[in-house]
Amino acid sequence: MKIALDIDGVLADFVTPFLQLLERRVGGPAIDPASITDPNFQHHPYLTKELIYDCMVDASYDPEFWRVLAPLPSPEQWQALNRLSRDNEVVFITHRWVRDTYDINQVTCDWLRGHGMDNPVVHFTQEVKSQLVRQLEVELFVDDRHENCEDVATQTDAVVMMPHRPYNQRFAHPKVQRIEDLNELFSYLNPNSVLSVPSIVKPS
Repeated sequence: MKIALDIDGVLADFVTPFLQLLERRVGGPAIDPASITDPNFQHHPYLTKELIYDCMVDASYDPEFWRVLAPLPSPEQWQALNRLSRDNEVVFITHRWVRDTYDINQVTCDWLRGHGMDNPVVHFTQEVKSQLVRQLEVELFVDDRHENCEDVATQTDAVVMMPHRPYNQRFAHPKVQRIEDLNELFSYLNPNSVLSVPSIVKPS
């Protein structure tokens, strides 16, 4: 089975450092991550579309921003994901922007290796992810952004899983399975896995 995972929001904590970037730009108080109810950071009291875009551009040109992102999975989950990559075709699909000033593929692969992935394969796109999912013949797709999950669920035959996050809790789709963490991915693929401890998460 070919499996594709998003990185930011699934494997890497993107929200916390990006909010810190926004805080420095506006010079305002700390932004509570729980107050972010939209993956595009909109509909917030003082975050404008222009401000968010400018900070995204700043992050995209800063390799250090991506190098120091904190991992979301536990060490045991990273080990299980790496074992899975040996037995299955595991790839990563991301909307990270490619810049001429540094190699974002190298930075991303180094980060994945640093957390235990032996031979990561990363695909970068600014198009809808369903195009790559079809092209790569992905059978199981994991992403935290509801628009990506809906796109892949409606445009491909892949099984779609969405880790529960504050900013996607209002989304529900019959073809998108909401999961608490990667343990439920492992449980789906191998019900006898040691890390298979499925938990049911319902949108609030």
